Amino acid sequence: MAKYILGVKLVKHGEPAADGGMSDALAKQLLPYKESIEFQDEDGEVVKHFLQGARYPFLTIYSAAGTTFKFAVPMDNENLKEWMGGEIVSGQWKAPRGNYQTTRSLELMTEFDIPIQIPAATCYGVRKFASKTTDISLIEISAIIELPAKADEAPMTIGVKEVVNPEG
Repeated sequence: MAKYILGVKLVKHGEPAADGGMSDALAKQLLPYKESIEFQDEDGEVVKHFLQGARYPFLTIYSAAGTTFKFAVPMDNENLKEWMGGEIVSGQWKAPRGNYQTTRSLELMTEFDIPIQIPAATCYGVRKFASKTTDISLIEISAIIELPAKADEAPMTIGVKEVVNPEG
C-alpha cells in the first residue's frame, strides 16, 4: 500500500551536529497549530535564449530556488523566547533589541509517520496577534532550508530509511 505525505503532526528541533550535519539530539519537540503548515519550493528562474525571429528557444537554463517551511505555534513566553529571542524576566517575555534568528536541525513527522529531516535551516518567528476574541495569537515560524556544512549531506531527506538484512 502506498504511503502518503499528509500533514505534520510533530516538529522536533535542536542544534545542528558539530560536523554540520543532521542533529542526533532533537531534544525539543512541539505540536504545530492546526493547518498552519506550509512547505513549498520557491519559483526558480528560467532563462530562454532565442535566435532572431525564432518562436522557440535554442537553449533553456533553469536555476532552482530555495525551499521554505512555515508553521505556527501558540504565543506563550517559552515559544516567544525560543523563536524570537529575548529573555523571560519575572514571568514576562522581554523582546530583544535587535533581530533574532537561529539555525536548527528539524525533523517533521507526518500523519502517516513519514519523517522529513532538514539538517540546517535558518529559523525566525513573526508574531501574529489575533484581532478577534475567537482567535488565538500565534508565532509564525519560517525555516529557510540551507545547504548543510557537512560534505555529502543532503539539504532534505524524506522517507523511512530501509534496514538491510545482512542475511539476505
